[in-house]
Amino acid sequence: MNLSPHFTLAELTRTGSGLPNEPGPTHTENLRALCEELLEPLRAALGAPVRVTSGFRDARVNARIGGSKTSRHMLGLAADIKSGAGDAKHILRVLHQLDLLELDQAIGYDPAYGGHVHIGLAPQGVTPRRQYLWRDSDGYRAWRP
Repeated sequence: MNLSPHFTLAELTRTGSGLPNEPGPTHTENLRALCEELLEPLRAALGAPVRVTSGFRDARVNARIGGSKTSRHMLGLAADIKSGAGDAKHILRVLHQLDLLELDQAIGYDPAYGGHVHIGLAPQGVTPRRQYLWRDSDGYRAWRP
């Protein structure tokens, strides 16, 4: 099932945990919004595919992989991504330039911490924080281009 022109439900729910990872209807609609409002515009701006390394996580999957107990992945509102178009800092710069109004949070991870970018939407009715962070050996801190 396509969530948007370039992203599928299977791609956004894939897990290596060995546990079932089935989203409900609300999670699926959140994933569709994530794809349409953030992932598709980012893909277009990068001019290259965006690979989702982690999307929706059932609570059991999230616990098994050591995810935050308040992870937006469990709501279908977040994805961890990589792209051949550039490293995490490049992806953050492109996101910042896009100035996507629905972006709640973007966290770039140093290569020692996975080298990916976490990107997410705010829950329905919540004002997006439009927060950019960087994670490295010093922990999480505000990121500026």
